[in-house]
Amino acid sequence: MQSPEVTALLRRAWAALQQGQPVAARADCEAALQRAPESFDAWRLYAVVLQGQGDTGRCRGALERALALRPGDGGTALDLGTLWLQSGDGATALPLLATAMRALPEEPRAAFRYGTAAFLCADFAAAASGFEAATRLDPQWTQAWNNLAAARGRLQQYPSAITAARNALRLDPNAASSHQALASLLSNLFDRPSLEEGLRCALRALQLDPSLAEAHRNAAIVLRKLGEPARAEAHARQALQRAPRDIDTIDTLGEQLLLNGDTAGAVATYAQALAAGVNSPILQRQHGIALLQDGQPQPASAALSQALQAQPDDQRAIAHLGVALAAQGRATAASQWLGLHRHVHAVELSPPDAYIDRDSFHTALAADIRRHSQQRWEPAGLAARNAYLSGDLLADRTTAIVGFEERLRAAIEAFVQRCRAQAAGERADNNVPGDALPGDMFLRNVPGNYRLHVWATQAAERGYIDTHIHEDSWLSGAYYVELPPAIRADDSSHAGWIEFGRPFGKLPQWPESELRRVCPEAGTLLLFPSYLFHRTLPYSGSGERISISFDLAAI
Repeated sequence: MQSPEVTALLRRAWAALQQGQPVAARADCEAALQRAPESFDAWRLYAVVLQGQGDTGRCRGALERALALRPGDGGTALDLGTLWLQSGDGATALPLLATAMRALPEEPRAAFRYGTAAFLCADFAAAASGFEAATRLDPQWTQAWNNLAAARGRLQQYPSAITAARNALRLDPNAASSHQALASLLSNLFDRPSLEEGLRCALRALQLDPSLAEAHRNAAIVLRKLGEPARAEAHARQALQRAPRDIDTIDTLGEQLLLNGDTAGAVATYAQALAAGVNSPILQRQHGIALLQDGQPQPASAALSQALQAQPDDQRAIAHLGVALAAQGRATAASQWLGLHRHVHAVELSPPDAYIDRDSFHTALAADIRRHSQQRWEPAGLAARNAYLSGDLLADRTTAIVGFEERLRAAIEAFVQRCRAQAAGERADNNVPGDALPGDMFLRNVPGNYRLHVWATQAAERGYIDTHIHEDSWLSGAYYVELPPAIRADDSSHAGWIEFGRPFGKLPQWPESELRRVCPEAGTLLLFPSYLFHRTLPYSGSGERISISFDLAAI
């Protein structure tokens, strides 16, 4: 219970504050705190006065004292969390704003700021939940919809992210940033209608704000997928003029120059950025790849090694360093370092309990894949050629798909546990000669927590998967559901087999003796490092090759 004297001081302080007299209000608050240092109300009002005076440090201290006296107070937690958020300290702000969300369930600002803090901490699932709550509480809040789209985009939940971005655009159809946000999300897709819409959004954003470098960059990415390399390069150059120190923008132009055959231009683009102090493992790696394509394997090795020292789990850097080593006559050492033979594993999966045998399971699974809701023919920008590709296979929750998911997750978890045990016993002194790199890049990067992305491929005669790696994951795999008669273990031409080790056509090629080819078998799960270059070989004849692939990425 607060004394009448303290109550009178606080009332006078509040009146002074309302009359624009912060100095008098502060003096009365300090007098009240001398008499009642445990008064929540006094510390709370004192914080308001200090904030109005711009005394952020003392304001934060006053809010901390108030929250200590009343730990569940939502308004105090919101104000204190907001101060930490404004200082850029999302980690300290996050639990405070979580308290505010719980205490103020109808306050959209608490949810929005919680989402913002979580986004700063790269906890995109928590960010999405915060922004989603903010949009539910205030459906007209454009920025909340835009931020929800961004968080779901980071989670690669593109359909729901695009829906959120469309809501933001509906609320403010003349906002260049909203057109740009939708263009950015659509640029991640591969079907032509989505890419064409993404291009329209990027161009509309540029009409509204010609200075938007990101809109030029997304236009370049979309045009690349749509098969318009000259226009893609023009937009990439425009983006770089507007954002010369942005890493993604530099890389967009460098990648496009490589695709357009201008390897010297790509080398120069990356080298100039690095020389200007725009240093990052990504640019080091991309510089190494450009040098490799430009016929300079030794400096490429140096650049790629430097990139890996800073970012040891960079799958593209690992893959291309192997090629650079092979190009210097060290293909056997590169093969051993990559684990081309050591880390490709075949695992038999038993059919789910709902099926009497493997044949009945595969019949049902193949039928579900053929009619999958996200099935697309040869998506633009992906490695499938003359083949159907599903989106998220697990989006359709049929009995066969759910049963397969259960078997897949169990097999993967057992494999990851074995890798963790093996990694714990590995010594890090088995280096590639002349390179200060650990000897087993696969085992050293075993993730603690991970997420799965699963999709299916359906290919008939002449259908195949072109050379690629899975750069955003650690482990990849393929499960074979149905195979045509032409794929046989005794076939010396290896028709329909999966081949590991052969790099992209523009890179120096490995000796044939160092390649590895595996004949697929129905019911077998093939596991391999995501950094290994691989492709499927075409076949002739009747029947289809139906397989399920997955990526396992660290969280």
